[in-house]
Amino acid sequence: MSEGVYENSDGFKDDEPDAMKNTDIDGQLYANVRAFMSSTRNGVVASVHVQWWKRPSGVAAVCLGLLCVLLLAGIIGLSVYYGVIDHHNSTERNQLLASYSNLTEERDQLQASYSLLIKERDQLQTERDSLSGRLTYLKHTCPKGWQHFESSWYFLSDDTKTWKESREDCLERGADLVIINSDEEQEFLFNLNKRVWIGLTDSVTEGNLIWVDGTSLTTPRYWHKPQPDNGAGRLDYGEEDCVEIRKDQCPLEAWNDLSCDRKIYWVCEKVV
Repeated sequence: MSEGVYENSDGFKDDEPDAMKNTDIDGQLYANVRAFMSSTRNGVVASVHVQWWKRPSGVAAVCLGLLCVLLLAGIIGLSVYYGVIDHHNSTERNQLLASYSNLTEERDQLQASYSLLIKERDQLQTERDSLSGRLTYLKHTCPKGWQHFESSWYFLSDDTKTWKESREDCLERGADLVIINSDEEQEFLFNLNKRVWIGLTDSVTEGNLIWVDGTSLTTPRYWHKPQPDNGAGRLDYGEEDCVEIRKDQCPLEAWNDLSCDRKIYWVCEKVV
């Protein structure tokens, strides 16, 4: 700095006044000092501004900031996770509640059905007991000459008549010529071991066999082959419009069409 001062002093002319020289020298010295102080202060400030983070307090602040960021990220992650879990659990809970409601409704329906079945069972048992008692009574009061089989009484004649006369006799007894509904009933009648009229005829319309209650013949059918043949065209047989059970055939193949004017035994049936 002194060299600068001396260098600057060389620039003054000898002929200048002393007061002017002193003034210029003072100004330059002040400027040099000011410039030195300014450059030194700026350097120090810049150095402090650049290197503040190297201090222990700066490192702690950085670590604390990073820790806060990580903590915040963890909280956000946990919030999202538990939000998803809660939504999933809520969905499952709603599904379970719906299933429970459905099961409760089905249980109530089953209980109602069970109660209805119990009621129907009790009614059927009452009807069964009533029918059983009635059947027992009827068995013990079966008229003379009648036989009981399943749910009907049967009367086997001891003389012979035409089909029409046989039916009239049955009607007078409060019954009618027998109607066959099962293999067991057919075998029961066959085992009476008599040639008998049954309540089947096509006397109203040829080929249209009907029972005495007005129903058409469907099943069962117990014809002896090749019956029915309506006499096979033989005039001495006449019109064969009524049906009998023959005793010289197989039990379930014993029906034969016969002239209604022939006289044979018959069987009346009264349904209990």
